Amino acid sequence: MGGHRMIDDFAKYFLEKDALENVQNEVIFSLLKRYNCFAGCKICYTQNDFQQALPRFKQFIPTTIDPELEKQWFKVFDYFYCVSNIDDIFWMKHEQSHLYEWYQKHGHMFQWGNMTDNNFIRSQPLFINEFTPETRIYEISFSARWLEQIKLDEVFSMLDDLQKRNGINKIKFIFDDEQDYALSSVQKMFDWTYEKGINEHNCSHHNFMGKMKLLNNDGSYPAQSDFCASDDGKVYNILGQSDYLQYDNFFLTLQDSISIDSVPYYNFSEFDHNAHLYNMIQGKLNIYKKWADKYHGGEIQNNPQAQIHFEYFDWVSKNVKANKDYNYIPINLLRPNSRYFNKLKSLDWTATELGLIKKDTTKVVPLVEIANG
Repeated sequence: MGGHRMIDDFAKYFLEKDALENVQNEVIFSLLKRYNCFAGCKICYTQNDFQQALPRFKQFIPTTIDPELEKQWFKVFDYFYCVSNIDDIFWMKHEQSHLYEWYQKHGHMFQWGNMTDNNFIRSQPLFINEFTPETRIYEISFSARWLEQIKLDEVFSMLDDLQKRNGINKIKFIFDDEQDYALSSVQKMFDWTYEKGINEHNCSHHNFMGKMKLLNNDGSYPAQSDFCASDDGKVYNILGQSDYLQYDNFFLTLQDSISIDSVPYYNFSEFDHNAHLYNMIQGKLNIYKKWADKYHGGEIQNNPQAQIHFEYFDWVSKNVKANKDYNYIPINLLRPNSRYFNKLKSLDWTATELGLIKKDTTKVVPLVEIANG
């Protein structure tokens, strides 16, 4: 999307790239009932959210691991191709050892992604020395300005050790402006990804702490993510990226997973995939409406580069309907090669050329309907 109109057909985009796209990507799991991180990275756009949650954060830290809920987690994980984790394991090791020990035991189940700037320095030794080699590193993020300030050779040494032992899927670059592309440290880091053969997965985004910028690139640098708009540390993204599972609560945005006042779109003691999918779609519609109303009401800066995002949010909130009593999931919503699709097919759904239909269906009711569509 970015600053130019990449979505000309909102209905097609919602159905094929948004509606159920996040369940076909990953679930981001946390043992905490609300997320928090204590690394203190300057680039962190949720730092204020962490601070606001801190006075009551302790009540969202489980004192024990519920074995029955643990069974449900493993059940949920089986629906997703990728189960990732962004918890602050350094903090857990020193402050919540019972949670850290659980992660040490089960770390091989996750692909880890919470290593940005300072947290890379804090977490790398733990993965190297205290987790098994089967523990995979999904993503490491570096801000260009941080790379300019540290001893780059030491970081490369740490990256080499981690890549050799655990594997690194991709590096994400965070830029303040286009000039950051040319910084020598950025070019050296980009060269390192080429040397290790992981450059094809690289990506980048602008620094969410400031005003949204459109960062062009000439193909030599990682592609700019275009699924999100931002305004002074608040992110408004297409909700087709990830699902956040915080203990027994599902959220659609990182900031909702942090806020102690947020309401999950789905809470469970026993996971029900039918309820999960409906509540997720309805949750998106509610969030998009809230964001569109804020934008049109002037609470969000009228930034031309973000306009297309809010046009999309507004259209979806006004033209998409979720049906709670659905028994049909069209093929363009959930791809047959996804784990979620095949999990449903193995349980109470039947696969057809047009999608999944619930067993013993008489009158067909789709999961979503598009007005005049």
